[in-house]
Amino acid sequence: MPRNKINIINGWINIFKTEGMTSNNIISDLKKIFKDHKIGHAGTLDPMATGVLPIAIGEATKTVPYIHKKNKTYKFNIKFGISTDTDDSMGKIIETSNHIPNINDVTQFLLTYTGYINQVPPLYSAKKINGVRAYALARAGAKPDMKKKSKIIYIDKFELIKKISETEYSFIVRCGTGTYIRSISKDMRLSLNCCCHVTKIERTNYGPFNLENILSIDRLIQQNHDIDNLIKIVEPIETVLDDILAVKVNNYDASKLKNGMYINRNIDSEYPFSGEVYATCGEKIVAICKYANGQIQPQKVFNLQ
Repeated sequence: MPRNKINIINGWINIFKTEGMTSNNIISDLKKIFKDHKIGHAGTLDPMATGVLPIAIGEATKTVPYIHKKNKTYKFNIKFGISTDTDDSMGKIIETSNHIPNINDVTQFLLTYTGYINQVPPLYSAKKINGVRAYALARAGAKPDMKKKSKIIYIDKFELIKKISETEYSFIVRCGTGTYIRSISKDMRLSLNCCCHVTKIERTNYGPFNLENILSIDRLIQQNHDIDNLIKIVEPIETVLDDILAVKVNNYDASKLKNGMYINRNIDSEYPFSGEVYATCGEKIVAICKYANGQIQPQKVFNLQ
C-alpha cells in the first residue's frame, strides 16, 4: 500500500480476537497493513479469550486513555472440581475436589461480588514485580506476593446465565477497568471453599464496541490493497469520546487550537460547566481541550490531513 495514502487513515477498528491469538499477534499483523502508523490496542485479552479488541490507528492512539475508562462486558464459563495454576484451562492442574457448590451457593457469591471489590491479579499476568512480568517469575518457579498488586475494581453487573452441566456454569459480568476474569474465578474458589477454573472467556462489549460491528484479521488482510474500503471500515477518532461534549469551531479557531493557543467561547449549559470538550471543524476532530471560564485550551491536538 502506498505510504502517502495509508497515512490518511486515523481512527478505530474493532477486531475479533480468536482463541490462541495474543493481542501482540494482532498488532504485528496490523502493522503489516498500516505500515507507517502508530497502532495501539485498548486492553489485553488472555490468549484463550475471544471477542472485542478495539485497535487505535494513527492519531486515534492519542485517545486510548479515554476508552480505558469505559466498562467492559464478558461472558465466561467456570468449571468446578478442578483448580489450575493459571486459573484457566490452559494451566496445570494443582488441586481437585468432589465438592461442587450448588446453584444457591453460586448465586449468593454473585450478590456479594458487586460494587467496588479489592481484587488481586492472577499470578500468571502481565503485572510487573520489581520490573519483571509476574508470569515470567511464575514460569521460573517463583511465587511473588500478588496481594501487593491488588487493585480496587468496579463490578456493575454479575449474573448467572445458565447451568451448563453439574460442574460448569456460564456467567456475564459488566465491569470497569483492571478487572481479571480469572481472579473472579479464584475469588469464587476461595469464597465457596471449592476448586474451579475458567474454561471460556468472551469479551462482548468494550465501550462503544461490540460483537455486531466487529472485523476479522483475515478480512483486513483481504482489504490490504483497497485503500477506500480500509477508510470505510475505520471508525472515527471521536468514537471513544462519546461522553465528552463536542464543540464546533471555524477554520480560524481550529488553526489557533492546532497551534496550542486558546480560543474564547462561552458554552451554553443548563448548569455551570467546566471540564473536557473536544473541538471539531467540519467533519474532522481538531483537539481535545479543557474548558473553563469562557476559554477553550487545547490539551491534545490531532494532526489530520
